[in-house]
Amino acid sequence: MNLIRSLIALIYAISLIYMLLDCEVKNKNNLFLMGLFVTVVLICDGLIWANFGYASFLKLYPLLIHVPSFIAFLFVSKYKGIKLIFILLTVFVLCTPPIGVGLITSSFFGFNSTILCVVSIIMYIPTGFIVYKYLRPSFLYMLRYTDKGWFGFCTIPLSYYALIYFIGMYNVKNATMKSILVIMVLALILTLSAYIMILQLFKQTREQLTLQNEQNLLKTQLTSAQVYLEALKESQKKTIIYRHDMRHHLNLISAYLSGNNKEAAQKYITEIEKNIEGTIVETYCDNYTVNLILYYYLTKAKKEQIKVETCIKLPQKSSISDMDFCIIFANAIENAVNACKDISREKKRIIKVICKTKNDKVLIQITNSYEGTVMFVDDLPVNEMENHGIGTRSIAALAQKYDGVYSFTAENGLFKTSIILSVFVKHVIT
Repeated sequence: MNLIRSLIALIYAISLIYMLLDCEVKNKNNLFLMGLFVTVVLICDGLIWANFGYASFLKLYPLLIHVPSFIAFLFVSKYKGIKLIFILLTVFVLCTPPIGVGLITSSFFGFNSTILCVVSIIMYIPTGFIVYKYLRPSFLYMLRYTDKGWFGFCTIPLSYYALIYFIGMYNVKNATMKSILVIMVLALILTLSAYIMILQLFKQTREQLTLQNEQNLLKTQLTSAQVYLEALKESQKKTIIYRHDMRHHLNLISAYLSGNNKEAAQKYITEIEKNIEGTIVETYCDNYTVNLILYYYLTKAKKEQIKVETCIKLPQKSSISDMDFCIIFANAIENAVNACKDISREKKRIIKVICKTKNDKVLIQITNSYEGTVMFVDDLPVNEMENHGIGTRSIAALAQKYDGVYSFTAENGLFKTSIILSVFVKHVIT
């Protein structure tokens, strides 16, 4: 019975770790190495259990199970070091409530081991659902967007971990003593309360940052709208002037043609066409807000002698909010412009913007040339500039909000931002 309960508890813990780390196995060799390592560890653990007994195995549990778990997940986890340690310690905390319920229930039946095992296994199901549904989004957000304070976070589960180990040595028989059981329950309540406070504080901080980010984006949208309106006013003024002067232009062209001077007439017509093109405000798509952002940033790109190519097919209205479109296009194109500005040869400066809708999905791809090396942390591009990387993090968060996917790649001098959003998603991850 102890073996069955231990195996099920281990499988449950590994499932929680995988869930909270949001692992993505990109290299099959890493998965093979992880499997090989786990196999060797299980064989060694089995030999120790068989030769030294269950009690001795539990005393060495941290060395035989927890340390190897940390090493094993280094093969597949996107997060290393202190973040991985925090998740492992957190999973230890999350594994104890089902066992605690099992202990309390079995205490009414003389701490019957069968009842303890059955109740604990049953409680794994609702506990796992709660973790996946309510805790996982906040933990993933913390892992992706918080880089400081993890040593402080770790002190909470580590203190609980040490307390449980030294008062019980992982032996359920020791926990059947009422005094120890009371201490375990109180310690668990205090630890979970601390987690709730941390997550609540983090949520408030995230909401403040989101609000500040939205305010900055509103300013950007307002600025782009002002630029766009100024361009429209200027275009209107020039149009009025050309209408007024059109009679003179036609008379001059007529005079050239009457004198059989076709070359001069053609040259003059070409000059007029160039001037007229300069009065046109470019329209990139039917979506008004997106057009404002594109006009504002792509105009800046052209002023930097950057070649711009676009293929944008967006409807006037979409279930994706204007603010979210603003975040994606403003951040991605601004980053692209900054990267292209650093390229010494103007002929190599290029930005391509593609946006299409297909099968209830919005596909956005922004490609730009670059020089040098692009550094990535957790699949997101970063550099040493202060506050740099907030834009790409915002894009990643929006992809998750709309149940979509994102990717940032840098190969052969081309940086590519790709986003796929689900058009009809209504919920927002908070």
